[in-house]
Amino acid sequence: MTSSPQKMPDQTGAAPAPFRQAFLFVAAITAWRLVVLFTDGVNLSFDEAQYWHWAQTPALGYFSKPPLIAWMIALTTAVGGNGEAWVRLGATLSHAATALVLFGVARSLFRTREDVDRIALWSALIWITLPAVSVSAMIISTDAPLLLCWAVALLALVRAVEDEGRAWRWWLLLGVAIGIGLLAKYAMAFFVVSLVLFLLVSPSDRLRLRQPGLWLALLTGFVVYSPNLLWNLLNGMASYRHTGENANLKSDLFNPAELAEFLGSQFGVFGPLLFAVLLIIALVVLRRTWLVRRYRLLVCFVLPVLLAITLQSFLSRANANWAATAFVAAVPLVTAWLMERDRWRWVLPVSASLHLLAAVALYNPAPLLSLAGVSMTSKLDLQKRLRGWDLVGDWSRDLVMKHPDLVPLFDDRKTMATLLYYARPLMMPARMWNPEGKRLNHYELSASLPAEPGGDFLLITRGDDLWVKPYFTRTEMISILRLPIYPDYALEVRAYRLTGFKGYAAGRAQ
Repeated sequence: MTSSPQKMPDQTGAAPAPFRQAFLFVAAITAWRLVVLFTDGVNLSFDEAQYWHWAQTPALGYFSKPPLIAWMIALTTAVGGNGEAWVRLGATLSHAATALVLFGVARSLFRTREDVDRIALWSALIWITLPAVSVSAMIISTDAPLLLCWAVALLALVRAVEDEGRAWRWWLLLGVAIGIGLLAKYAMAFFVVSLVLFLLVSPSDRLRLRQPGLWLALLTGFVVYSPNLLWNLLNGMASYRHTGENANLKSDLFNPAELAEFLGSQFGVFGPLLFAVLLIIALVVLRRTWLVRRYRLLVCFVLPVLLAITLQSFLSRANANWAATAFVAAVPLVTAWLMERDRWRWVLPVSASLHLLAAVALYNPAPLLSLAGVSMTSKLDLQKRLRGWDLVGDWSRDLVMKHPDLVPLFDDRKTMATLLYYARPLMMPARMWNPEGKRLNHYELSASLPAEPGGDFLLITRGDDLWVKPYFTRTEMISILRLPIYPDYALEVRAYRLTGFKGYAAGRAQ
């Protein structure tokens, strides 16, 4: 007896098409997520709020990221408004689309196998239930559109090398996907590395390095991406510099603890059973797997990313999501490998079930804890730092209305980004305190308080005013807001009137 999905007759007596099954399952999971998204009301993180702020002035680039994330938010909020769910909607829909694209990747790549329908179906099901996807689908970040573009590019490559008659169309789509992927996140450059690696190590495909299809794709990708390159050239390479600084290779090298933490996190990202299988493929049976061309293609889009980010974690640090692109190809790779082995197929339904249970716990922690007789606490609440900011926004908006002569001023990016969203629209134009003239975030680049003397300000801060006193003729606390989220955790924000700015130089001289 197999654990794979069984074809059930429809009303006409015919078995439903595998794609229809995949579509219905992905649609059901996505509908569930949309219900949670539109009813939960979790506040935006400061990164999400910053992306929303970018979307208010769509541009070809921003300080820390290329522009696609802002364009996506501008589109969804233009349709439904500025609520949190509409800000995040693009991520939810992107992952649904990625799952269906992976159905196409698996079906195209394994079309000569008798179990191709089940491989394709399980590839879509596994993706939409991955632990990392359950998290990423509920927040707006650059990962969601990046992974969709990566999946589309992978599908285009598979079709380009398999469909000689219409290959130029697929090479063109490959280039478009690479270009848009780079507009989402610079990590898309890894795709080009993996593409070239595959063509080099695959004897039957090596000739493509000298054929026009590859160069059509690369040229198309460059043209699609080029507006952001132009923006960087005109803005001191801001995004590139920030991306390079994130590597943090100037700090202490060789960090085995960071390496262990990163590798451990990947069991959570891809799922414990699936990541264990991926390690078996990579470390134990890679030589045999490598001999099969379709497996070799997928491995070329998994191992380079995983190895590069693993090395990064050892030399400095790496966030758990930095290797996320590796798992696009890993899904059909692991799925097809397991489907070849009858006694291992159980891993797929068991993993999907475990991942869904984890998603239920993630989306509904308080009710589940209540059923277990446990109260939610700050230590159990993974979203505690997001709570209360809508109330801080109301409080800040009232302050701005009561003190229209004061320009809002902030001393940290997190507070500024969050309140630009939650105190909209009255918080603009706001300023960022920047006495050293640094350019370490978007607001220091675009909204720094000028060094020249003059002006009165409304400082909204998580701290106090001791550090700012030398720079102003007078400072005065005008309000303090303390929100007790839990008995052992509170959100506290203060507001100060700052009168008579003396200038940065005068303040430092005191």
